[in-house]
Amino acid sequence: MPQLHRQVNKGKRSVALDLTTDAGRSVLYRLAANSDAFVTNMTEARSRSLGVAYEHLVSHNPGIVYCRNTGYGATGPYADVPTHGQMMDGLAGATPVEMGEDGLVRPARWSGRQRINTLEAAGEGTSMSGLYAALYVAAALAGRGRSKRGAALDVSASACVLASAWAPALAALDPSTHAAGDDEAASRGVARYQYYGTADGRFVLFCPEEQKFWEGFCDLVERPELKPLRYGEDLRRELQRIFSTRTLEQWMEVAIANQLPIGPVHSTIAQVDSDPQIRARRVILESTSISGTHLLAPPVLVADQPYVEPTPAPELGQDTESVLRELGYTPGQIAELAATYVTNCPQGRHATHPDVFSASKESEETNPS
Repeated sequence: MPQLHRQVNKGKRSVALDLTTDAGRSVLYRLAANSDAFVTNMTEARSRSLGVAYEHLVSHNPGIVYCRNTGYGATGPYADVPTHGQMMDGLAGATPVEMGEDGLVRPARWSGRQRINTLEAAGEGTSMSGLYAALYVAAALAGRGRSKRGAALDVSASACVLASAWAPALAALDPSTHAAGDDEAASRGVARYQYYGTADGRFVLFCPEEQKFWEGFCDLVERPELKPLRYGEDLRRELQRIFSTRTLEQWMEVAIANQLPIGPVHSTIAQVDSDPQIRARRVILESTSISGTHLLAPPVLVADQPYVEPTPAPELGQDTESVLRELGYTPGQIAELAATYVTNCPQGRHATHPDVFSASKESEETNPS
């Protein structure tokens, strides 16, 4: 998955260590002593056996923020079960399945409901856990500024999936306390929070929930008799006839000029990439360092700090020597670590050896945004 590697590891440096050796752990402890935060996806049991659990690192840096980000979390009966991405989604109920007529399991058939406000619309575990981990690490670092103490964080990716879908999760748990929204017959009558097709075969989402937006739209399309209406399939069909009179681009011009809640609904990544809003914020970029590839820029813009493409994602361990020099290792010590395979494992061992630790440090060239 080279493209995934290029996206998530751009702007970083890579150090490879064999943590089954005392020398490898010694390098890691020195890294920890000079770090603000340490993030790992090792289970609690594995990190303890290797001597890299929180209690080991905090003895070298009392202020370190230690974040364990695993599929199921470090507590509970599944704590030591190794996981891959969709396993976290499955535990959270975000990937419902069923047995097919051919005797093989398949994704559950879509019932006709819109897949919004359902657990299926929850965020994907590896992405959501990264966001929550980053948020809590940042909060812990801010807290350290006041308390002078570090923190130990235990992130469960499956719990992050549920957290990202908190509204539908609570609605499913307590249906009597939430408005019904999953009934197909009822949803067909929803007209004022609905998708509509445009004259060029594209789609928009029209959301005039507030009466001021609805009445403004009715005046704009010269249909004042629609103002008292809110629900009904007849209203929805009438609005579809109205939206069929203009193209997507024309409707967005209307939305901009009149500040109406009308937004494009894209069906392909090519449509997303060509959208003027996406282009204006430079969300999707062509890489200047690797021809023919793209990068996704950060979704947050920082004032007075224009986004600069980070350095390319490193090869495994390519920055080991430079980082060791920064940690104070002499050329002789660096050569000895490489000669004994503490930092320079034989070809192919990185891919299969479970105890080779790869540490990534943010490059000094990386833009803070």
